[in-house]
Amino acid sequence: MDESQINNILSKIPGSKRAAQGVLIPFEDGSFYHVQGIISKDESEGLSTEETFFCAFCSKNEILRLRNLRGAHDYLLRLRANALVDSPRAVRVMRERRKEIEKSGRHWSLSQYYHSKDHYHKSYIGYLSRNNAKILKGIPAGLAFIPEANAVCIRSLAGDVVIASESLEHFYYFMSIAFYGSQLGIHLIDREHAVLIAVRIMSGVEALDFEIDPRAILPLETERTINTLVKHQMQFTFGHEYAHHLCGHMSSPETCFDAISPETSIFNRNALRLYNYDLEYQADLNSLMNIQNDPNAYAQVAMGAFSVLLYLHFLHDVWEKLGLKRFSVSETHPSAIDRLKKLIQGLGKKSPVSEKELEDSLALSNDLSAIFVRQLERGRDDALTFYGSVYLPSYISKLKRDRIDF
Repeated sequence: MDESQINNILSKIPGSKRAAQGVLIPFEDGSFYHVQGIISKDESEGLSTEETFFCAFCSKNEILRLRNLRGAHDYLLRLRANALVDSPRAVRVMRERRKEIEKSGRHWSLSQYYHSKDHYHKSYIGYLSRNNAKILKGIPAGLAFIPEANAVCIRSLAGDVVIASESLEHFYYFMSIAFYGSQLGIHLIDREHAVLIAVRIMSGVEALDFEIDPRAILPLETERTINTLVKHQMQFTFGHEYAHHLCGHMSSPETCFDAISPETSIFNRNALRLYNYDLEYQADLNSLMNIQNDPNAYAQVAMGAFSVLLYLHFLHDVWEKLGLKRFSVSETHPSAIDRLKKLIQGLGKKSPVSEKELEDSLALSNDLSAIFVRQLERGRDDALTFYGSVYLPSYISKLKRDRIDF
């Protein structure tokens, strides 16, 4: 909304007030209506009422592409668009992203935005042999604003795609603060809060609006270090999914993801056929063996793999101690500890960690999970169930008001 549109509403509707995005219009019962944007006739011409809901984050051409899928790129677009359209908070985040893009004079489209975030999987492909890179370059891949923290490769009628959720990237970010923060001078209380945020992301209750409501403003060098760790973890994640393709795991009916209805969560285990455990072990190992000819990349991504599996083991440990339901990755994959041991065994002398280092890391994970559980017992009862935001206390000076300040 431009300033004239906002002022017009403010002047004509009593009680309305400016929001961070648009205007809040109050109702007598205390609720309100949040006007975030106004769709012009040009934007909506030729679109159905349902299709206009995509105007906030899709270009008109993209909305028309959603009508008939002509290939895997269209299928990936549909997955991304459907992940956003029914989530007001996700739309707010995407509106802010769009505003920043258009402010710089660039044209907005959802696909172009995500192309700018392709560095995780593209950098991994760059480490592969020429033949393997050629196979994978034609597979549409990237991030999507899907609330469930996971990554999958999907075989659909429109073609194969590889997708990772943005929430998984955020999960890695806060787990990296928790596990490596002591080496970076981050206090224990902040690392405890980072764990809480990560667990809440996996529980589906942390608001996924980190860009418009940051949970911490870390020192620049610390932020860079954490982001580098996350990069290697995400490279392993995409490498794991790519390994399923390169190993031929997608070719047989019992291991591939069949075409999934757009109305069905792509991570709904009842809507797809799952890989068996041996294939997951193979994907872990081959994600690293496929890049062993680049020693630096191998060392970095291998440590990323170790970190990811350590985080998942930690999460399983916390879940067990608290008696909570298992998260999706634990239902579709072998246990993280088994994956860690198999990976170290398979890599042999090329393993990034020794058996002793693994034991030390598992001990650290156990200590951290015990501290976390004790903190939960002393804190609020709904720490893992209330919907909202948790912050790192040393790095946030003032809490923002939802919709008013962000």
